[in-house]
Amino acid sequence: MLNAEQAELIKNYITEDEPFGPVDAKEIGETLAQRILFDSHNKIYKELHQRPSIVIGRKGSGKTSYLHAAYFEKNYDYIVEINTPDAFIQIIRAVEQMSKGTWFAEAIAQLWETVLWIGLFSEIRSSLSMDTKRSVNAYLSKIGIRDNSSIDDVLWTIADVIAEKASGKTIGIIADILRRTDDISYAEVKDLVCDELRRRKQRAVIMLDSMDEFHLQIESVSLALQGLLKCIGDSNMPSARTDIRFCLPSELYHRFQTVSSNPNKDFRRQLTLHWIAPELMLIAANRLLLFFEIYKPHLRDKFDKSCIQDRGEANRLFSSVFPKTITSGLGIEETPLAYLYRHTQLLPRHFLILLNSICHQNKRFFTNDDCKIDEESIRLGVSSIEERIVREIFVAYRATYPSANTVCEQCIPELQHVFSIGDLERVFRTHGKTAMATDDFFAFKRMLVEIGAIGRAVDDSGKYVQALFEYTLPHQLVSSTDDDLCLHPLFTEIFGAKTKTKKPVYPYGSSMEDSDYRDW
Repeated sequence: MLNAEQAELIKNYITEDEPFGPVDAKEIGETLAQRILFDSHNKIYKELHQRPSIVIGRKGSGKTSYLHAAYFEKNYDYIVEINTPDAFIQIIRAVEQMSKGTWFAEAIAQLWETVLWIGLFSEIRSSLSMDTKRSVNAYLSKIGIRDNSSIDDVLWTIADVIAEKASGKTIGIIADILRRTDDISYAEVKDLVCDELRRRKQRAVIMLDSMDEFHLQIESVSLALQGLLKCIGDSNMPSARTDIRFCLPSELYHRFQTVSSNPNKDFRRQLTLHWIAPELMLIAANRLLLFFEIYKPHLRDKFDKSCIQDRGEANRLFSSVFPKTITSGLGIEETPLAYLYRHTQLLPRHFLILLNSICHQNKRFFTNDDCKIDEESIRLGVSSIEERIVREIFVAYRATYPSANTVCEQCIPELQHVFSIGDLERVFRTHGKTAMATDDFFAFKRMLVEIGAIGRAVDDSGKYVQALFEYTLPHQLVSSTDDDLCLHPLFTEIFGAKTKTKKPVYPYGSSMEDSDYRDW
């Protein structure tokens, strides 16, 4: 239960306009609010305790939330969050300034390690013992970093040092400029800090959030990322007292694998944010419980637990506001939650956007004592927001597939919502080649599979066509020439695919009864 101060804080986020709260973790400023709105009752959170060095997920999967979970966990005594774009700019500039010749991932990784650890030294020095602090201060002062420097100031100071002394030199020499001073070296300071953390049984983490754009077509950017991946691949060893945690968008995962100098090593400690329906329901149920606690305490009193941890209790909560069933546009009677799940790609962002949209359509949700949501509001809430969800998918894949929107606009109206590989080849010949500006059918198909527009139908014996989509898999989705393919419901409705059968497509993983497909 919230105390009065916490309730006032959460009112900024759980509102009449957004009863299920913000869908973007970056909108939540206070650590306390992040902790209250964060849901830890899922398998992904448990995997965080394995100290992953890379957190990979699609836009809206919760990468930032899981990165910031370090602030309210008890795993780390020191947390240093690096401004990722600024750090990249400094490394890219160093790469561009160095003399032409052979570039080694090891040398760029060494520069990354130096920059990240200098940031750590600056942030934690005030907490160190007198002797260690004296050594740290002596080292930092030699490269121009003052006592009161912020982490941003530190990065820009490093940039100035590189700009002044490194032009035309190799990347290894650039790292040495930062590592060697007259009085004490980087290696000596690092050893002192690590020894002190070990003696105190303390841990530190250096965090880098994801970026919206990576521009991997630029050589210096690819080299900088290659070096960072190698640096991270060498971190988080079992005995280490300092971890590095870096978020990457899975929309570019295959390109990151290509950039990496050693993918097996660089990505060996990765955590991929794949969700299942019960976990999404728990996130939303606890947000709804907060709404009841703040605005409808008489409804909150019906649920004794401080938070909802199991699907049975979550289902009871949603049953108190949702109708028992709704009738879809295809005339199929289904539960409201089933209808919602199949209009997402199993991302928390999608699910919360839909629920907020439904409450917005249901004008009486906030004013009515019982907060009941009617069937029509559910249908309108989904239909009014699904185009936004699809456009966000296109934006997330823009760097890899800039023509995705055009391809879908021109090709999907020519397809049934369940179709053969031959049907897809025909549409490619008549529309896809021009829309994607390629003669490669497999590249065309790969794009549609990767963005989650098409999947592989696996069972149509029930009232749904059950289908596998790549966003639920730890590997690429493959299909044979004999397999039926199908369109995701979001793309079917937005782009007006033909519907010969009244059976809607139901993506695997969207049912409360589906087994946990994740390979952890």
